[in-house]
Amino acid sequence: MNRMGKMAVGIALAMGMAFTGGTMAAGVERAAKPDGNVKFFLADPELGVAGVYTVNGTELYFEARRTLDAATGAPGALSLRVIDGEARTVALGGEPYAKQWEPQHGEFTKSDGFAYSDLLSGLGGALEAANLHVALSAEKSALADLARQAAGAPAARYPVRAGVDARRSSAPDAAQVADFYVRSAKELGIARERDGTIQANLGNGITLLGSQKFIADEPGADGQMGRIDAYSMVKAADGYVLASELGGDEVPKGWLESMEAENARDHHALATDFGRAATALNALAYSGTWAQGVAQGNPAEQATMQRLAQTLATHLLPVRDDAVAAGDVRRAAGGMYQTYIQVWRKPFVVIAEHSGTRVGKWRYNSATSTVKTHQGWTSYCNHGTCAATENMTHKCTFTGPRLTYYRVPARRTDAGGHTCSTPYWAIARGGHHNCHDDSSTQVRAVRGQAYGSNSYRCNDSIYWMYAPTCTAQ
Repeated sequence: MNRMGKMAVGIALAMGMAFTGGTMAAGVERAAKPDGNVKFFLADPELGVAGVYTVNGTELYFEARRTLDAATGAPGALSLRVIDGEARTVALGGEPYAKQWEPQHGEFTKSDGFAYSDLLSGLGGALEAANLHVALSAEKSALADLARQAAGAPAARYPVRAGVDARRSSAPDAAQVADFYVRSAKELGIARERDGTIQANLGNGITLLGSQKFIADEPGADGQMGRIDAYSMVKAADGYVLASELGGDEVPKGWLESMEAENARDHHALATDFGRAATALNALAYSGTWAQGVAQGNPAEQATMQRLAQTLATHLLPVRDDAVAAGDVRRAAGGMYQTYIQVWRKPFVVIAEHSGTRVGKWRYNSATSTVKTHQGWTSYCNHGTCAATENMTHKCTFTGPRLTYYRVPARRTDAGGHTCSTPYWAIARGGHHNCHDDSSTQVRAVRGQAYGSNSYRCNDSIYWMYAPTCTAQ
């Protein structure tokens, strides 16, 4: 679902005018050009602004996001934050945007003094001078103001909390946002093969791959025979997969090697690719250029691009492990790698619910560090609607221990397939599986429980009607 709701109509119309010869209002260059020591991971009027400011090896990270009106989907108030290299919260503006924005108790002490005073002043000036698109004027000035307000406070008063002036931080209008995405889309290229597969150039060597498989003898979400399982993958120039969605039990040919590769780059390089890909996907979705040669386009492809964009723009900044504050010694000690799984669900016409999962990966700065950065997502749609989609709600999350490897659902062998290898059927039937069996198999994998793609729940005849929990299966 489009994060900006009804505003999307105005954006799409304005972009249509631009691509057919209309003139858009002049604006600043779309690209978020670093100014001084500022590096922007993301600078997008729909998804937000995020980046890092570095001086002599000391880092301050900044982020601005907008809430959405629950009734109309229109962009609302700004939420702002500044954190340090240890992911401790230095300053907050407006209401915290997400759970990980909430500061942990006692992060700074009186002995920390005014360590960031000059750095915060420099951040404010660098943000004010940054050359961003006019659609991002409010985010830029609000973050600069927050940094300057925090500059005069001792660390014992961190996080500095500030209000956000609603008159100065109103959302941009549709024409400004459209101009931003028009400029972004002109840099992109996309090709569609005769079989419907797509490959898009998202810039910086990043590509989007899309594939669909029609299965004639298995039911779809409406209960009728015949189903399309869609697959999408966003891959960086070095071959690392930034995000992917797997519609069914199989993985398209040639994708496995990429999906099993691990990231070898630092956080700043990876976060920059996340942000670049997110903006490019939004631009493609709004521009409609991906639909050229297809009768009336494919709304599902547009939704996939925007959903991937939202996914990629999540967790761009470092996170301080909450296990430390909670005293969870088991989770706080160990290796550099951590895996978690979310279970999502929605009402379903054939059985009580449909479920899908989303698996994410964290990497710690070291085996003893309490700071981690996000490494990407894999979404298992399990023959139906994908996680984080319209009408899908988050049921639960399980976060695994720190290990020396990622504990993700395997993809290569029948003994450890990422989903069930038995035929799919929405309701109970011996020798078959439904979406909840797939979800349960994925939870077992991340929890470290024994599982198999042709055994356990994948091959029973129990009528599992509801999404599994995230507890032991």
